[in-house]
Amino acid sequence: MPNVALIAGPVVDLASAASALADTSGLQVISAGNVFREHVQQQTPLGEEANGYMQAGHLVPDELMIRAVADALANVDRGWVLYNFPRHIRQAELLTQSGHVPDTVIELVLAEDQLRLAVHRRVERRIELEPQLAERRQELLLMYMHSQENHQEQIEPLRAYYQTHGLLQTVSGFGDFEDVAARLIPFASDGHRHT
Repeated sequence: MPNVALIAGPVVDLASAASALADTSGLQVISAGNVFREHVQQQTPLGEEANGYMQAGHLVPDELMIRAVADALANVDRGWVLYNFPRHIRQAELLTQSGHVPDTVIELVLAEDQLRLAVHRRVERRIELEPQLAERRQELLLMYMHSQENHQEQIEPLRAYYQTHGLLQTVSGFGDFEDVAARLIPFASDGHRHT
């Protein structure tokens, strides 16, 4: 089974898409964030080391992140879906060096009008959960748009890195996660790189 990495901007629900894809294809979902949190909560040596950086107000080094992710991937007995990771070239290079190269990297993309709609939906969902945020609706809309623009700038080198290696595919990230997952299935079902 193929190994798939999913990347996308902050308004795309990667976790749900990854889970839906895994459910239909038999792949195992790996979230770098969850893996890392488990190490910290369980106070493993790696978690303790990471906690030291966080307590000091520092970012956790990429090398430490990769050790946690590579350890999780090594324990998968079938194909995996790694989502929202790597986030930049250094992490991608370290992931490759660890021996865990995805067969396909899929970027979930949104057209401009879809992005605006997705941002509005994300903000309205947040307000449903936290009604007191209603008065900050405009601020939240701007925040999500700004974070998406920042993401585009930051991801361009990573996108180029995977394009150079012939691994990058783009798929529309618009719609419910079941719709998105359905578009991803051809990449995960046979490992062939579609155009």
